[in-house]
Amino acid sequence: MKILFKYDEDKDIDCLLSKGAGSINQPGSKTKTYLALEAFTSDVNDRIKVREFVRKYIFDNKIQRETLCISMQKNWDKVGVSFENRAEKIFGVQISDTITSYLTITGRFPYNTKHRFFYVSTSTTNINGTAMHELWHFYTWEKFGEREMIRLGMNKYNDVKEALTILLNLECLDLMNAKDFGYPQHQNLRKIIADTWLKTKNIEDTWYAACNAE
Repeated sequence: MKILFKYDEDKDIDCLLSKGAGSINQPGSKTKTYLALEAFTSDVNDRIKVREFVRKYIFDNKIQRETLCISMQKNWDKVGVSFENRAEKIFGVQISDTITSYLTITGRFPYNTKHRFFYVSTSTTNINGTAMHELWHFYTWEKFGEREMIRLGMNKYNDVKEALTILLNLECLDLMNAKDFGYPQHQNLRKIIADTWLKTKNIEDTWYAACNAE
């Protein structure tokens, strides 16, 4: 698996428009950047105006996109192989693809397993924790994927796969720049997952314990 860090203006705009006003885990919660966009223009559906906002935001905040990409790549390359080895051991699957990590000003960092990309923040050079969180979802999809989403339904699958990132704190904390805290609504599931993992060290037992939780 190779992770490449890149800034793409259209991808940044896509992220801002699709996730800035809310997400499945934070419905109706607008990010600071999206609020700034609304203050900039009343027509957030006008992509030309949104592009103007993104360029102005980057200029005003002195965001050095190329420099950030280089720094992020260096930080990731220091831990990437160790992370991959641990993730493969835990999930029992390998990911051999090149995955692109796009920088975004949005304040949310979605991912796409089909098209092999995820987002990270332009506000810091050390995004290893964010990258591992998103890649954990890739490994979860490779291991449990479509069959579990069909069995559980999208909402339940989302809750369990988000809660599963608690394992990063137990197995990869030394590689991260910050703990993975998860969302408030998933804290009970995270505890179940952590407790089961520490007892079994088996990803399937851990997954199904969370799936069967009320």
